[in-house]
Amino acid sequence: MKNQELYGKMALFMAAFLWGVSFIAVEKAMDFGWTPFNLLGVRGLLAGSALMIFAYRRKFWFNGKLLFESALAGFIMFLGMALQTYGQAMSTVSNSSFITVLYVVFIPIMLWKVQKPSFSVLLAIFFGVLGTGFLTLQEGLSLRLGDILLVGSAWMFALHIIFLGRLARFNDAMSVSVVQSYTMSLFGFIFSFFLNQSIPNGGYIYVAYAGFLSSGLAFLLQLYGQKHVKPTAAGLFLTMEALFGSLGAIILLNEPFTINIFIGGSLMVLAVVTIELGPKLFPRIKGG
Repeated sequence: MKNQELYGKMALFMAAFLWGVSFIAVEKAMDFGWTPFNLLGVRGLLAGSALMIFAYRRKFWFNGKLLFESALAGFIMFLGMALQTYGQAMSTVSNSSFITVLYVVFIPIMLWKVQKPSFSVLLAIFFGVLGTGFLTLQEGLSLRLGDILLVGSAWMFALHIIFLGRLARFNDAMSVSVVQSYTMSLFGFIFSFFLNQSIPNGGYIYVAYAGFLSSGLAFLLQLYGQKHVKPTAAGLFLTMEALFGSLGAIILLNEPFTINIFIGGSLMVLAVVTIELGPKLFPRIKGG
């Protein structure tokens, strides 16, 4: 049991890493003229097709409940990503990174009646949000109309993480990932078609990364991780994508390493240490 939880946390860290680097891939793809909807359409198609190679033997299409709930998860993910992308277009990158990661706060709020967070979890969330603020808010937080969309995306991502916890009961992360990816792709292409958005002629290497790795493999890792890690803790581990995104920008885009990145990264590592060691460090506080 302990080993499974450890492997689950490692899977969530890897998913966060892949998502962090995907910020760079998506930005590069946008430079080639990719729009949010056709990018979601193609990356979902690539992810679903790659995973289908391994999942088709499971004959999951005979499981009506799995199909319906996985498709619903894909629709929730599509809404979250669409709101995030268009919210960022009407706001700033800093606001987008910070507000989106607030899903780590929304998760325990949604689960408050059924699973009240312990003191160590609340403290870890505080460190995580504060660390994300140092990583992303270089010029302060100024509210814009797009921030309303970003808050909506954070709620969608929180709901998605909680919902994936329910899907773990099917014990078939591969099939769930396939249906989820194809659903995201379908809605992406539908909106792209009605908005008359065509597929660009370049940037395929970045779209391939977003499809095969940050969507396909990362979704699979997230599902496996959430099977063994509680939703609130899983959300906290996934916020590490902000740190990996900053480190990726330093390494791949030659962005400067600043004191804010050092402080923010340190706080996010502290958040993980707190949620791991909290019950031992605060034994006298009810619930750890």
